[in-house]
Amino acid sequence: MTDKREKIRFWINGEALFTELGTTVSSLLKKSHGVEMPCGGRHACGKCMVYAEGGFAAPSETEKKFLGAERLAQGIRLACFLKAVPDGKIDALRQEADGDETICVSTPSAPTVAHAAGMLPAQPSEHTSAAPSAEAAPGARLYRHLGAAVDIGTTTIAAVLYREGRAVGTMGAWNPQSVFGADVISRMEASLEGKAGKLAAIVREAVSRLLTELAEHAGESAETIETVIITGNTSMLYFLTQKDPRCLSRAPFEADELFGWWTIGEALDLSCRKADVYLPRCMSAFVGADITTAILGSGLTETDRIPGADGSRKEAAAAIDTNVSCGEMDGVSAVRSGRSRLMVDVGTNGEIVLFHKERLICCATAAGPAFEGAGLSCGMRGVAGAIDHVNWENGSWKVHVIGDREASTAEGICGSGVIDGVAGLLESGLLEDTGYLEEDVCFAGNVGLTAEDIREVQLAKGAIRAGMETLLAEEKIDAAGLEGLYVAGGFGSYMSAKSAERIGLFPKIDLSRIKICGNAALAGAVRILHDRRMEKEATALAERAKTINLGSSAKFQEFYMEYMMFDE
Repeated sequence: MTDKREKIRFWINGEALFTELGTTVSSLLKKSHGVEMPCGGRHACGKCMVYAEGGFAAPSETEKKFLGAERLAQGIRLACFLKAVPDGKIDALRQEADGDETICVSTPSAPTVAHAAGMLPAQPSEHTSAAPSAEAAPGARLYRHLGAAVDIGTTTIAAVLYREGRAVGTMGAWNPQSVFGADVISRMEASLEGKAGKLAAIVREAVSRLLTELAEHAGESAETIETVIITGNTSMLYFLTQKDPRCLSRAPFEADELFGWWTIGEALDLSCRKADVYLPRCMSAFVGADITTAILGSGLTETDRIPGADGSRKEAAAAIDTNVSCGEMDGVSAVRSGRSRLMVDVGTNGEIVLFHKERLICCATAAGPAFEGAGLSCGMRGVAGAIDHVNWENGSWKVHVIGDREASTAEGICGSGVIDGVAGLLESGLLEDTGYLEEDVCFAGNVGLTAEDIREVQLAKGAIRAGMETLLAEEKIDAAGLEGLYVAGGFGSYMSAKSAERIGLFPKIDLSRIKICGNAALAGAVRILHDRRMEKEATALAERAKTINLGSSAKFQEFYMEYMMFDE
């Protein structure tokens, strides 16, 4: 039968394409631009802003509420509301050079480079449990000349390249899968709707581009990278390898693949086609390899790391050119002191691990993306133009804007700013402990928080705090008995521990015992790369860990309701 559906010419960033009349513009951008759509195009976040020209329908009341009169007057529209019209023109809004769809992460002695992610089709592959031959690397390293480590997060991807034991470059980019939604569940739905191939293709290309740029910056070729360790949560590794995530999406939520095996770059269609690629062992369906490697990277369970009074540390592992593990702890190790350690990744999935009396118990709680700026009225990622710190001083708001811009030029607020802002609202008395905010508050320019935003923060912090309290209750210990609270993840590096404690995100604990770990998952992957013994250690950690199912935990439900409040 002849297809009589009308085809029209439509313009995106100056390039013409032909599509059906009435096609949703966001679906066109999904295929070619990677415009931010944390809600997956469901008209819920207001982030898919574009410049629009042509005979588009007038904005709806919902779109007007998201954008406001000023943006609409500038020709800015939301792609998810627009329908393609003949010769309609769209220009995707782009960040400036210092925030261009990338995040830079720091590694000692490594120049910071950046690049945005792209797309490329790929095919699934075979794998093996065998590591590269011991003869392939001097000493304990798993490579001779070039090796790399990658952390695929729900929101961001980070990579670091090593040459003969020294870091030569590090780089980060947004995870392009966010076009299918900011959270894991949205992406699972997309995969089950037949988009598994695209989910795999775009993340593989993102990793490839990171490795290629890192290698070229170091005067090398990605094709000469010998070994790559790729960590990530269970769902991210499922998407990377194009495995069916059906088992992760329904009861009893048991993964049919926990990884812990080797493959080659070509099998994942990576730019380092001949490289040996290792995917570390996950703990369970929702506590992934990133937490396994974060334990390694932070030294959470190590009994031979004994900080001295001068800040020095003795440790069994060979020296590696990285310092992305946790800061020094006062006193002796957890086991020798008889005390315990708790680690939390304050992110979309909210993974938490408790180490107590040689036992490891863990959980994951669906915190949502509020702490990463998604789903809030003025929320944005931590790039130039975002408010990242807020203080209530002498009856007025003092803010810092990334890029050292004037406060009046702020474009939005990122996660660390949100936590500061809520803490400041509590201190000012404008926000009640119950979460009641009488009227919207503006911190600078047109950027602030609304009552709806506060509700999202309550849900997110309540979930994370309840998860922490559930693990502590499981082992019958109090937060006061913790030797340290380890905060992992890139977001945690910029967060004020004082503000986090004020809003009730963390249990009551001496602030000196809160240790910011940075990207501990990447640091752990680096340890595996440089010490072949760590591969077995990671697997052993994952296998011994006990996962608590919060969905069936009455304690969690009780804690969740309690800690949605902002009581001090």
